[in-house]
Amino acid sequence: MRHLFSKNYVRIYLWIGMIFTMIIIPFSMFLANQFSKYAYSQMDLFNRDTMLQTASRTEFLLNKLKAYGLHMYQDRTVQEWLQSADRSPLDDMDALHALTNYMSTEPFIKRAYLVNVHKEQAIDSLKGLVSFEKFVDAAMLKKIREDRPLFLQFFYHETGGEPYLALIVPSTPARKDHRGYLVLLLDNRALQENLLGLNKELGMDLMIVDGQGRNVLGTTGNDAAILNELRHLKPAGSETQVMTVRGMQLFVNSAPLASQKWTVYSLTELKAFKHQAQAFQTKIVGYSLLLLVLLLLAAFWNSRRMVKPFRRLADQLQRRIVQESRHSALALPAAGDEYSILKNGIELLSSRVDEMHQSLRGHSGLIKAEYLRQWLLQGRMNRTLREGIARESELLASDLIRLAVVKIDAYRDAAETYDFASRQLLKYAMGNIAGEIFAGESGTLETIDLAGDHIVFLIGLDRDDAEVRKLLETIKGHIATYVRLQVTIAVSDLKHLEDDLRSVYDFVLELTLLKFISGEDKVYTEGDYESYVRLLQPLSDPKSLDKLLVAVKSGKKDQVVLLLEELFGQMAAVKYSECKVRLTVILFTIMKEFDKLRALQGVDGIDKQLDRFSTLQEARHWLEAELFAVMDQLSSRKGGDRKEKLAEEMINYVLYHIHDPMLSVEAIAEHVSLSAKYARSIFQEVRGVSLSNYILNTRIEKVKELLVTTTMSVADIGERSGFLTRSHYFTAFKKATGLTPNQYRLHHTEGEGGEAE
Repeated sequence: MRHLFSKNYVRIYLWIGMIFTMIIIPFSMFLANQFSKYAYSQMDLFNRDTMLQTASRTEFLLNKLKAYGLHMYQDRTVQEWLQSADRSPLDDMDALHALTNYMSTEPFIKRAYLVNVHKEQAIDSLKGLVSFEKFVDAAMLKKIREDRPLFLQFFYHETGGEPYLALIVPSTPARKDHRGYLVLLLDNRALQENLLGLNKELGMDLMIVDGQGRNVLGTTGNDAAILNELRHLKPAGSETQVMTVRGMQLFVNSAPLASQKWTVYSLTELKAFKHQAQAFQTKIVGYSLLLLVLLLLAAFWNSRRMVKPFRRLADQLQRRIVQESRHSALALPAAGDEYSILKNGIELLSSRVDEMHQSLRGHSGLIKAEYLRQWLLQGRMNRTLREGIARESELLASDLIRLAVVKIDAYRDAAETYDFASRQLLKYAMGNIAGEIFAGESGTLETIDLAGDHIVFLIGLDRDDAEVRKLLETIKGHIATYVRLQVTIAVSDLKHLEDDLRSVYDFVLELTLLKFISGEDKVYTEGDYESYVRLLQPLSDPKSLDKLLVAVKSGKKDQVVLLLEELFGQMAAVKYSECKVRLTVILFTIMKEFDKLRALQGVDGIDKQLDRFSTLQEARHWLEAELFAVMDQLSSRKGGDRKEKLAEEMINYVLYHIHDPMLSVEAIAEHVSLSAKYARSIFQEVRGVSLSNYILNTRIEKVKELLVTTTMSVADIGERSGFLTRSHYFTAFKKATGLTPNQYRLHHTEGEGGEAE
């Protein structure tokens, strides 16, 4: 025995075994305990979040129903019946009809009363007109006369053996008497299914308790034991409390409904969860022991061959180097040279780290462009955007900026001459020209490309308006000289960083259209807007113009001729000045609808164009020829290659504007100068999926990416991915993945951790 322990590999094995035992067993116990704590905390966090969402939805719905009740009460027909002291069958019928109409548009109102105290009559939405003696809800009459609730507060009420949430209008803190009252009885079952129905699937019960401790809404019913225990709980804010009912341990969270002085409770039984957690803890300990046995066996074997682990490591590293050698300058080490293998492996790792740093530095411009694009499309900066832009740019050094839009003239010609990538390079060159000019003036300029016929400049420069316009004129001349593109530039006044940048952008973009009206080749400012407003006087019959646009898009030339005759016939009997204004409106509307088509690109200002005609008939024939050219160009887009390009342009537009909650099929169709119906048809034909579904799927993929790769909150991710409402965000994501965003993040984070282990 002494001889056995004198062997080095035995002593090494015993030391390694003791170390493994002292590390693995305590660590496995610690890991199991930490897992239980984490699981409990995550479930508690989820329950509290669900409860707060339910409370918020309940507040919103009840406030909406209050407003609806006030609207019903203020209806003229209802008011006349409630205030009348005379009995009139026609008034009774009108009031009942009005009450029925209002109830038909609000599914949560199950029953309603109109009560006239002077006539001692009531209109029941289910029974019709009845006297007080025959009125089935005597308890409600008593409450109206003797014990009305506070101002616009729902209260628990039973009639006919059914519970309701009731609201009396009017009801005032001063207990002022009125001649007539409106009573709304809400459908508790519909409210419960809408607000609380989903929570059963999540393993929790939600209930709403009023000030008297009654369960006004909830999936547990009127369980006296639970309600009695809830009355004895102390207010705990956002903390979780423990409650035991009939030997069943429940975890309780609560949140107040401020407007009703009610409380929302969530009740979760953790018996099954505890069993699962304990079973998982047992598995962790068992697998740890198995791992310990395997490690002890491996340690015993390796202790006899001290060099073998290094040899194995060198072999594994050499295989990796062989795989990487085709893309690396590292030479393969000689066979058996373990030191060279390890050395080259470390050098390869260092090279990869350097490449990763270079890649991150190379993508900093894309990251900055992404932040700026989100700011422009969303209108305002959240904390994440502000921190990212401040890190990547000096634009936020001042509180005031200007926004300029540079619109490419005759963009459709450029689109047919250059492919998408080439157009991006041209706009990139335009941004570089502007950046160089403003850098020479100690100013900051950032360029935003929205994949359309224009780019946006965000300008941080402490100069007056005249100097800024002069710099923009210089930029315009350089673009014409070096990029060989004619552009129209419009610029805003100084704006604060907290202003709605999206509305400023929309306004300045429309200013670029002034060139079509006036024909002036200059930098347009907000001061030029007054002339724009004066020209855009409405037509006497705008429907004829709308029909004309529809006929052009549909390719119906005969209908276009008839509608032009109708429009110009209306102008034949008016003064010359009014006729010219109407023609201006018509041409401007057509230009906005088809501004990317070649047929109207040659118009050199509306006034100059109209001055070419000596008669109204000449103007009509000219406009007819232009519209026919538009129709011919639209019809020429039916080729397969053209459809592929259009679909690709739609996809690029979606990718650039996915953060914009106002992104729609109509906006995409307008971008490619097609009707919405035809744009849908082309995209479905080329891509095999509807355009609206593609937008939604792109948003979902964006959410997945951000959930896994960032630590942003779930709400911020939904906003950054373009979802307009939180409910649509959660519903669409769960329908697509089967998981909530929190569950998806947790699942994929755990998956990556498992692979790393």
